[in-house]
Amino acid sequence: MKLFKTCLFIAFIMLLAASCRKSDSDTGNTYPKQVSITYRVSSTTTNNLVSITYDNETGGQTTANNPALPFTKTITKTVNKNNIITVGYFVNPAQTVKLEVLVDNEVVKSQVYTNPNAAMSYTFQ
Repeated sequence: MKLFKTCLFIAFIMLLAASCRKSDSDTGNTYPKQVSITYRVSSTTTNNLVSITYDNETGGQTTANNPALPFTKTITKTVNKNNIITVGYFVNPAQTVKLEVLVDNEVVKSQVYTNPNAAMSYTFQ
């Protein structure tokens, strides 16, 4: 009887451990994956910025000179876990600027700056 209870206890623990395992069907964190990335830049003033720089589809950087605000750019890119994307701006004189990064239409990072230049990055988890 004692052996039966011990075996039953071990089977219960194994069943419990197996049920706590993370599912392999979670495709949201599977890399590499193709995503839509939107960079949004806005300001409380109507002035244009001198430039906006963002990471493009090929892994390089693109600069938009004298962009009108609000500025929006959407790209499609295949990313791996821990890839980093950046967006930044330059303006003179300094003004309040809001940078946002959206992945698949969801805001993943947002920051407001009051400096003449700033940059923000996002790391894929």
